[in-house]
Amino acid sequence: MNAVVRLGLAMAAIASAIFAPATTRADPLDAAMGKALFDRNWVPAPASTDASDGLGPLFSSRSCTGCHGRGEGAHVVVREDGSKDLTGAVVRFGRADGTTDPFYGLQLQTNAVPGLMPEGTARYLPKLDYKLNGPSLGEGVKAGVRLAPSLFGRAAFDNVPDSEILKRVDPHDRDGDGVRGRANRTAEGIGRYGWKAAHVTLEDQVAHAFAIDIGLSSPKQPHPYGDCTPFETACLEAPNGGSALFKGRELSGDILRVVAAYLGTLRAQSEAPDPGAAALFSATGCATCHVPTLATRDGGSIPAFTDLLLHDMGAALDDGVGEPGVKSSEWRTAPLIEGRVRKVKRRLLHDGSAATVAEAVAKHGGEAARSRTLFEALKPEDQKRLVDYVNGL
Repeated sequence: MNAVVRLGLAMAAIASAIFAPATTRADPLDAAMGKALFDRNWVPAPASTDASDGLGPLFSSRSCTGCHGRGEGAHVVVREDGSKDLTGAVVRFGRADGTTDPFYGLQLQTNAVPGLMPEGTARYLPKLDYKLNGPSLGEGVKAGVRLAPSLFGRAAFDNVPDSEILKRVDPHDRDGDGVRGRANRTAEGIGRYGWKAAHVTLEDQVAHAFAIDIGLSSPKQPHPYGDCTPFETACLEAPNGGSALFKGRELSGDILRVVAAYLGTLRAQSEAPDPGAAALFSATGCATCHVPTLATRDGGSIPAFTDLLLHDMGAALDDGVGEPGVKSSEWRTAPLIEGRVRKVKRRLLHDGSAATVAEAVAKHGGEAARSRTLFEALKPEDQKRLVDYVNGL
């Protein structure tokens, strides 16, 4: 059997499984289909292959792997001119109250289907430098960088009960450590996913990424034009990939489900940590928010290094871009789990403004100010041990 025939049979199997009743699919097949869809480069509508089109019309990436190669996150790359920049980063627009730009919407879309002009361009290092191809931002609208995070271990957050998140909320700082924390209570439930915990389930997060980053509609994100606003008339007049197979959407609920199933195979490492470094991590207060393990609904536990709560992190991490119900200085505790030995150079924090763990800690203010002070007071050798511990997670 030649390679072309094998590829054709494989794609046919994937397609038939996607459209088959959910009860006929086994979990390993779900994950395999999810990976194929995660890796797929989507194409503009109309295309000869139904259910493979719908890209854009404005978009940031053609595929999930464009920002999350091998399930990892944003990292440093060397451009053709020899300069360094980030891949897997986007520019978000918003006001402190969570409203977005009236013309550009939520995100700067740096790519477009043929016949349309992208919204602009962006470079991220040494600092954000973006140019718009349309009008200036609306009054009070700020721009902030968001890095694509690693996806290892994230799917397990679906199995964390609300009670496990809520038990660490301390609005009145009863223990006097300066850490309060609050859950993001959305209309759909308590948020777990996203830099500001905007999404309750992994499928919610997957649907949002498909819609905003790639421009693909789904039952959870039904708008067929992604992040296009009413003022972007050329975008709204472009063809979309709505399919009768998917009840007029560009993706089905089953596609969201199998992509989430694939992400469930990207598990966090479970190697035993350095006990001495773990003790330093706790003594400096890092473990108060970056909680090493969280309990799950089935009575087990998962590696997490997050409490999934929002914390006010102070002025140094306030870019002025809020989200509905979440201040621009508030961030969900970032999970410090990566899941594999990395061969790429990363930047840290939501915006990549820190090159090292020590630089990231130095920017911690607000509720994390005490932990920053305790870290800075450590002996140099203990600081290094703690940094090595975090880098090894």
